[in-house]
Amino acid sequence: MAEKKLIINRYTVWTVPNILVFFRILCVPVFMTMVILSAQPAHPDWYVYIGLGVMALAAVTDVFDGKIARKYKKGTKFGKHVVKHDQATYVGQLIDPIADKTMHIGAMLALVIAGYLHWAFLFLIAFREIAMVVGGSFFMNKVNVQSNMLGKVASAIISVGIIACFFHKLIVAHLWDVYSLDWIIVTIGVVLNWTAAVCYLVGAAKDYKKVKAEKAKKSVSVESETNEENN
Repeated sequence: MAEKKLIINRYTVWTVPNILVFFRILCVPVFMTMVILSAQPAHPDWYVYIGLGVMALAAVTDVFDGKIARKYKKGTKFGKHVVKHDQATYVGQLIDPIADKTMHIGAMLALVIAGYLHWAFLFLIAFREIAMVVGGSFFMNKVNVQSNMLGKVASAIISVGIIACFFHKLIVAHLWDVYSLDWIIVTIGVVLNWTAAVCYLVGAAKDYKKVKAEKAKKSVSVESETNEENN
């Protein structure tokens, strides 16, 4: 496997996928502003739907930048022309997840400020991410634990719940004003998200103990063989 190197120049930064990623990042303050303004009496409620539209447009770019990066490598033919510079750069691999996290956090923060989402949800999700980073850094390069399906399902449910929160006023007014339907969806997603995190860390801890025990056995075996040779 070729070693990944961070090379920054106009060919690695200004690729088509990276430009789409930069566009996605620039969309964040736009849809955040529209969501927050929609909660102010001086501005119309439908601003929140403009914010949702901008966020949806940004999300679509996430699909295209990945496809372009995978398809157009250096030397690939594009019609009669040949792509001279690789569209899948290491710079892009680094900034793409940053853009995704910025979008998710920006959407939730704007919804919390506007009052469409309770701050406790943002705290629980953010604390879970911090716990995963801290726990994952401990087990990094020590064990190889695959992400579980429960985590993916939880992320999908949270995403649905966050989108539903853009319609929070309508849900409260016409469907359920006690504990609104959008918050119920987010609650289910958060519970599953934390369950997946606990399962992941428990699995990683078990694998770490196994790896540690195997290393200890090998160490004892090598030591005994060395003693036998000396005798």
